[in-house]
Amino acid sequence: MILASLLLPIAVAAIVFLVQRVRLPAFLAIMATVVVYGIAADMTFQSVGKAFGLGFTTALEQTGLLVVAGALVSALLLRTPLGTGTSAAAGLVAGLGASASGGLALLQPAGQDAPRRALGLALTLLAVAALLAPSPLAVAAASVMKANIRTEFVIALPVAAAAVALGWWHVARQVPSAPVEGQLSWAWLCVGIPLVLLVLQSVAQMPTEPLGKGGAREFYVGISKPLMLTAIALTLAVVFARRWEPSALAGRSWAPLLLAVGASGGLARVFDETGMSELLAEYALHPRYGVLTPFLAAAIVKTMQGNSLTAVLTASGMVEPLLPALGLDSASGRAIAAAAVGAGSMAICHVNDPFFWIAAHMGRLSPGRALYVISLGSAVMAIGALVVIATIRQFI
Repeated sequence: MILASLLLPIAVAAIVFLVQRVRLPAFLAIMATVVVYGIAADMTFQSVGKAFGLGFTTALEQTGLLVVAGALVSALLLRTPLGTGTSAAAGLVAGLGASASGGLALLQPAGQDAPRRALGLALTLLAVAALLAPSPLAVAAASVMKANIRTEFVIALPVAAAAVALGWWHVARQVPSAPVEGQLSWAWLCVGIPLVLLVLQSVAQMPTEPLGKGGAREFYVGISKPLMLTAIALTLAVVFARRWEPSALAGRSWAPLLLAVGASGGLARVFDETGMSELLAEYALHPRYGVLTPFLAAAIVKTMQGNSLTAVLTASGMVEPLLPALGLDSASGRAIAAAAVGAGSMAICHVNDPFFWIAAHMGRLSPGRALYVISLGSAVMAIGALVVIATIRQFI
């Protein structure tokens, strides 16, 4: 397991090298790296193949359809990006939804020809999804930590605001602005309505079931599945376009990104099979670290295997029994611990996360450049969020 963790940065570097120097498509570079990594990590051929296949199909099921939806909506109708303010607002709404990667995939038209806005939107979405309810990450952290969701929201709100500001600052330093003006019209409803449904799914799945139980809950969850959202987005795009364009629907520009999203899901599953994330996270479980403990546990799991929800659940489960020793066994302390876990789940977003590839595609970044802009940006936001959380801790 230790060997597997040491091999992770080598695997990341190998993927970047294969894409940028050897000119392999991203999905082939990831697949080749998975095979070599699995052998080097002493995994069996069967376990590597099974883990990659499961991760690949899961990523395509949860995010892949929405990648296609976002690309086709852009080809059919939405050919102008959003402005800076509306991009930030779109990231805020999408971050509250049930799937950060899915929400970003739907928002692909928002950043075309405007990389800075696209990346600012992506980092906004990442921060909101990690910290603010009704996002599943924030709700899961509060639930496992036994924190009051309202208290957690009040604490996390200024933390998220600081993280978003840092994200935009980082992007502004790295990516030049585009002269293309943003445009908001009724046609954006073909993306906006699916995003609202993703938010409703988040609300419906909250433990308190505010939208009802049984059939009502199943309705909101069912209508927000990727297949239904894709159908809604494409139907609305055709209606708003007022013309039938089979050539636009027949395009395959989305195929490379779709395959990269699936392959990154497979890579994350192979990393997860080694068990290295949990092993390393255990080293962060020490009472003297205080609020740093939940942050580090979540950040380690997120970096190692790429799934933010798994990072939140794993870290929260590890840290919750230690809250008395950490001095966080109060209503406000548990909410602070939940926010710290959320902050940790932002970092570090890299090649084993479908979100990374979608954001890189929207920002027109090579994998190496994306590591510097997106991965470093997620780390900057997470550390900034931790500083704000530690400051709040001093006053409550």
